[in-house]
Amino acid sequence: MERITCKNIAIDPERFIVVKDGEKISLTKTEFYILYFIMSSKGTIQSRNAITRFAWGQKTLERPRTIDTHISNIRKKIGKVNEQAIITVKKGVGYYLNDALL
Repeated sequence: MERITCKNIAIDPERFIVVKDGEKISLTKTEFYILYFIMSSKGTIQSRNAITRFAWGQKTLERPRTIDTHISNIRKKIGKVNEQAIITVKKGVGYYLNDALL
């Protein structure tokens, strides 16, 4: 995995660090992997199954809504960009990086 920067958010996978506006953001391992996957997708919608495969290395979760909880936690910890959540949902399809970060 390589370092990713989108506007004011940077992810360093070697050191397992997320920085927004120069401030370190503390994420769990799973939250980190989910954010990394979505940011590395640069606006492409990712299904729950794709996120599950990347974050947990398995096809599906027993409780697929677990992804929603992790996304919610990421949004709370990182805050908003241009008054919008950094991760956007396309109902019935999946999650993608907010266009404000592209």
